[in-house]
Amino acid sequence: MALNMVLSALKQTAKLNIIACKFHTQVTPLLFQTSQLLWAEPMKKKKRIDPSVIAAREAKKIRRIEKEIKRLTKFGRILKPIEEVEIDNRKYRLALERKRPLPKLTAEEKDYRDLLIKEWGAYKSYQWHWEAKIMDQLTEAQQEALDELKQESLELYQAALQIDYSCVPIEFQGPKETPPKKDYPAPDGEYVDTTRKY
Repeated sequence: MALNMVLSALKQTAKLNIIACKFHTQVTPLLFQTSQLLWAEPMKKKKRIDPSVIAAREAKKIRRIEKEIKRLTKFGRILKPIEEVEIDNRKYRLALERKRPLPKLTAEEKDYRDLLIKEWGAYKSYQWHWEAKIMDQLTEAQQEALDELKQESLELYQAALQIDYSCVPIEFQGPKETPPKKDYPAPDGEYVDTTRKY
C-alpha cells in the first residue's frame, strides 16, 4: 500500500516537471523566468521637464554642432604644433627599456666585413666595366655596318636609320608637349607665407 502511494507520488512529480518544462520552453521559449522578480528596486519617478527647456537644449546642441562644422570647413582640421606635442612618460621609459644595443663586433668580424665590402665593390666595378665594354663594341659594330651600307646604297641607309616601331610597340595619343596656359602668372621667387600662427 505504502509502495503504491510512493509510486503514484513519483508519477505526479514527473508529470509536474514535464508540465513545467513545457511551460517555459513552449509558451515563453526565450524566457526562463516564470515568476515576477521580487528583488528589484522600484522604478524612480521621472521628473517632468518643461518642453521649452528641452527645445532650448536641443537648439543649443544644434548651434554648437553647426559652429564646429563651419570652423572645420573654414580652416580644416587643426593639428597641434609638433613643438607642443607631449610624449607620455610611460611610453618614453618603455622605449628606452626596449632599446636593443647592437652587439659588439670582434676584430676578426670587422676585418671580414671590410674585406667583403671591398670584394663586393671590386666585383660591381668589374661588372660595370664589362657591360660598358660590351656596349661600346656593339655600337662600334653597328656604326661599321651603317658605314658599309651607306657605301652600298643610300636608300637602304636612310631606311635603316628609321625607327622600327614593331620592335617598340608604343603608341602616344595627344599632344607631344603641353601648351602653356594663357594668363598664367609665372612665379618670380616671391611668395606669401600662409602658414597659420598658433
